[in-house]
Amino acid sequence: MQNYYKFNHVQCCKTGPHRLYMLQPHHIPSIVNSNYTCSTPPYSARYLNCNKRFFSDVRLASCKNDDHYATIGRNSANYEPSVWGDFFATYAPPNLETKERLEQMIDEHKEEVRDMLRSTTNAVELMKLVDTIQRLGIGYHFDKEINDALCYQCDSKFDTEDLEHVALRFRLLRQHGFNASSDVFYKFKDSNGNFDEKLCEDARGLLSLYNAGYLAFPGETLLDEAISFARCRLKSKANDLNSPLKKQVLRALKTPLHRMLPRIEAMYHIQEYEEEETRNNTLLKLAKMDYNLVQRLHLEELKHLSLWYKELNLSEILRYARDRLVELYFWSLAGYFEPHYTRARVMYTKYGVMATVVDDTFDVYATYEEGKLLNDAFQRTKYKLFSGFECRWDEKTINCLPMYLKNLYLTVIDTIHGLGDELQPSEKYRIRYYIKETQTLVEGYMQEIEWFAKRQAPTFDKRKKPAIDGNIGSVLLLPLLGMGEEVTEEALRWLSSFPDIVMAPMEICRYTDDAISYEREMNAGQGPTTIVCYMMEHNLTKNEAAAKFESMANESWKKLNQACLRPTKVPAEVVNRLVNFARASTPEYLLGFSHGSTIKELISMLFLNPFSI
Repeated sequence: MQNYYKFNHVQCCKTGPHRLYMLQPHHIPSIVNSNYTCSTPPYSARYLNCNKRFFSDVRLASCKNDDHYATIGRNSANYEPSVWGDFFATYAPPNLETKERLEQMIDEHKEEVRDMLRSTTNAVELMKLVDTIQRLGIGYHFDKEINDALCYQCDSKFDTEDLEHVALRFRLLRQHGFNASSDVFYKFKDSNGNFDEKLCEDARGLLSLYNAGYLAFPGETLLDEAISFARCRLKSKANDLNSPLKKQVLRALKTPLHRMLPRIEAMYHIQEYEEEETRNNTLLKLAKMDYNLVQRLHLEELKHLSLWYKELNLSEILRYARDRLVELYFWSLAGYFEPHYTRARVMYTKYGVMATVVDDTFDVYATYEEGKLLNDAFQRTKYKLFSGFECRWDEKTINCLPMYLKNLYLTVIDTIHGLGDELQPSEKYRIRYYIKETQTLVEGYMQEIEWFAKRQAPTFDKRKKPAIDGNIGSVLLLPLLGMGEEVTEEALRWLSSFPDIVMAPMEICRYTDDAISYEREMNAGQGPTTIVCYMMEHNLTKNEAAAKFESMANESWKKLNQACLRPTKVPAEVVNRLVNFARASTPEYLLGFSHGSTIKELISMLFLNPFSI
């Protein structure tokens, strides 16, 4: 059974004038004395109880000593407040079954499912079983058995005229990195080279073909034709279908299966599978129990993070910034929902909070001169690795910062120190990536406000560099640092060279986000945005540019599909995370970072609705 993490919260206390910095004594010995003591088990709340007093002092000091900065006209993005507030800090889930009893029943059902996978010899039935297990969200329990089954399928002859089964086999093999040939679909074309209209009577076959098409590689126009053909016919037939097939078709037309987040797909598919007359009740019960148990763990993590965030009090002090803790946790869960990735989710959410506040500081609040000072402070930050980890800053540089930026800078550094504490001694080398990628991120933000301040309109390629290269490390490399031994130093070095398996997900995220955030960023006085540069350079309307960005994102998906072919230079666990972060880059999910209300219902379903067993 997986080791489900239980959080412990401790309180730290300290008296004396050094309380203002919120930093640990072994981190910054120059500003704290030896009166401070703290017990720090993993993921404990490590901030001082006097944070509120600290921030109150900061406000007073800012009013008294930073009058110049207080009189500066500021932009505002008018972000809506958090739709969650402190909800998850106090929420107590319904106790439908004890954790111990759930774990026992899950173990029993897992053995039954393993027996099914081993004993199923019919190729079609085995593929359907594998597909159902994965869509129900329990595939991570059976990685070895599924891999063995697909290796056997890849090496076996498969000759059938059934479109649903041919497309299912193709999709499963490509999803797992096998180089299945798309030529298998030529048999479904007529004498004119078009997909046969007789296929329109097979709704399940059309849906299977449609979903398979999204595993295309660059240049596979046959699969582009398959998507276009299947989409058109499914749209015309959808309302005449019976559930659960109707629900599956409508959902796939919105988000194809390959681009659906596994945890979201599990949430929907469990409900739909229960409606299937041919359902396997062992699979259904295991999926429900596992979903509920993992949901409890996610709620524990959200509670811990909510208490940590409340202690920081950033939403009160830096009111111009987005208050999106829950949405950031949702993003980390998108990358890895499985229970053994607790550390990774918690660490990446904490870093995401810091990155979001820094982003908003540059985007909507800091002046050009303030941005230069903050960028200089980060670029001058040094670090040392020995038995622990220590960050050093240039005292003269941070003393030049206005109080709100000094507070922000020190909070970011302290958070990175806390993340370093969560790493094992053999993993301490990873901390350099936090420092390096933060410096790259901030440098990119600085370049953007410099263009805006100087009224410069860069070319699309120049504008794209800070938008993609400046964010790629923080969006795709840093989430890996909280994972386990599957992330090696060699793997991180290779990923840092930004091969297609890293670059493609970042392009997907960037192109999608730029297309939907255009109006918000322009209204907030930001610019020039990437899509604006593209519009100016190619003389396009906003809608034309958005369509082009959608096309570029689709091409990046094809690059990503090809980059996932076996053998890869990193383990499958790492590959799957990168694909999942690409899946998280849908307009709906990305809009949630600016307007939390857009995904409130989805988050409510995901965290607050356990299944009845």
